[in-house]
Amino acid sequence: MNNKLILRGLIIIMMLWFTGCNEKKNPTSASEERVIVKVQQIKPSNDEQQNDYVGTVEESISVPVSFLTSGQVTRVYVAEGQRVKKGQLLAELNSSNYQSMYQISRSKEKQAEDAYTRLSDLYKKESLPEIKYIEVQTGVEQARSATQIALKNLHDCKLYAPMDGIIGARSIEIGMSIMPTVTVFKLVKIDKVNVKISVPENEVSKIKTGQKAQISVTALDNEQFEGKIEEKGVMANPLSHTYDIKIALSNSKEKLMPGMVCKVAIHNNNSTNQVVVPSNVIQIDKDGQQYLLIADTITKKVMKRVVKVGAPYQNGVIITTGLQAGDQLIIEGYQKVSENSTIQIAK
Repeated sequence: MNNKLILRGLIIIMMLWFTGCNEKKNPTSASEERVIVKVQQIKPSNDEQQNDYVGTVEESISVPVSFLTSGQVTRVYVAEGQRVKKGQLLAELNSSNYQSMYQISRSKEKQAEDAYTRLSDLYKKESLPEIKYIEVQTGVEQARSATQIALKNLHDCKLYAPMDGIIGARSIEIGMSIMPTVTVFKLVKIDKVNVKISVPENEVSKIKTGQKAQISVTALDNEQFEGKIEEKGVMANPLSHTYDIKIALSNSKEKLMPGMVCKVAIHNNNSTNQVVVPSNVIQIDKDGQQYLLIADTITKKVMKRVVKVGAPYQNGVIITTGLQAGDQLIIEGYQKVSENSTIQIAK
């Protein structure tokens, strides 16, 4: 009997001893294991964003010049690239036929005026019917109009410069037969020029008229010029889905010539105060919402922050809403934690 009591006591003592050992080896779950994470403090980016394009120099003003009458070219007074003044004679057509027509019209006009003078006396003496007198008056007016038309056609055999400028193109030679309104000269002004660029549809909203642009021209040993955006197209090219932008710049020394290819850099200040984060830390929850994990430095807990993602920027993406300056974004170890996880922030 005593042996049984002793055996039971030994068993109870051993059970209590094993239980105590287990408690020492397995601490309470209250001391939860902490995951080590690395964080990045959120700071607004005030970097300027630069977009680069390839453009072509164009003249600021281009005027097609043409004869108003037809004929054969007898004289050409200017060459391509030559500077001309307003009113300067550029070319002439054979005017012999128009000279003859003018002389004939002038003779008919004189005859009509003589007849009108003689018949006016008869009309005053009431020896001429009024209807006949009106016919004579009409004849004089028609003869004068015919003379004016013939004189204009004669004058139109000479072509004059409509403004100061440079002969940008010439498509006329002596002996050619010219039809009215066919362009024979292209008169341009290059004291001011435009640089035309094509901007993709996803970038055109960032460009505003009045913005400055830096222009580098390869043909001039990469000489730098500064211009200002003057025109912003609103119709997209149906094939390339790009919009035409024109940049105006001064060219007082006339170094820039139409057709020169150049590099254009436009700095956008639109990125000021935008938050940029690495693209790999953005996650999507079961509801399809994009979110980031933020470390609470006081409670050492993980917070879930739903965000709105904007356009790519350099090596990351822009976060338009959801983050604030000073937030501690988890950038390493975010795969091992979730909302309310306990963490340890690496130093």
